Amino acid sequence: MIENNRQQQHTAARDSVIRGDDIHNEVRQIVVDALKNGQMEPGHIKEVIQAVVNGAFEGATENEPEAKKVLQQTVTGIDNALSQVAQASSLAIEEAAGNVEEFTEHDLKRALTDLSDLEKLFFDTLADVAKGGQKMTSKALNNIVEHLQQSSTSVGRTATETSDHLLGFLANQGKNIQLADVAKTTGASVARVASGLLAGIADSLSTEEKK
Repeated sequence: MIENNRQQQHTAARDSVIRGDDIHNEVRQIVVDALKNGQMEPGHIKEVIQAVVNGAFEGATENEPEAKKVLQQTVTGIDNALSQVAQASSLAIEEAAGNVEEFTEHDLKRALTDLSDLEKLFFDTLADVAKGGQKMTSKALNNIVEHLQQSSTSVGRTATETSDHLLGFLANQGKNIQLADVAKTTGASVARVASGLLAGIADSLSTEEKK
């Protein structure tokens, strides 16, 4: 089932690149749809990004400037989708913090750490995918990643802002959360809450775009 989903995401991204009409928004929607219906955990997010970028590789032309252009749009779409993921994670952590019976402090630490690491996950996954691409597409993707690392990403800005907000929010609730050395063993429950919230954020954004 998971393999079928990844193939669908791969194919959808490839077809979007081939059409070339609205790659940025179509890719953003592919990623959001993949994450809003499942557990929004780092491993799952990484697999979705890999499927989408590999699909974009497959759909890219052999013309270097054109390939770079469509990959830039693909990466921007993923970046914007992950920014929405960060927003959903922030809301889920706030909700979890108020439900002491269901969520432990470890759940909150894990979710906060995943949120803080979201931009790094984005960069690391893109770098991994670039290693497996053709010379031209790999070079184009690496150049895009290097540029983003020197400037900024939407997900990086959102993750930083929401993390800072959450640490203050939790401190006001008497929870002094330290993010270092958090075991990656639990916390999936917060990710499931975030997946549900992501759907609402995506729907709201789609409505605003239509207006």
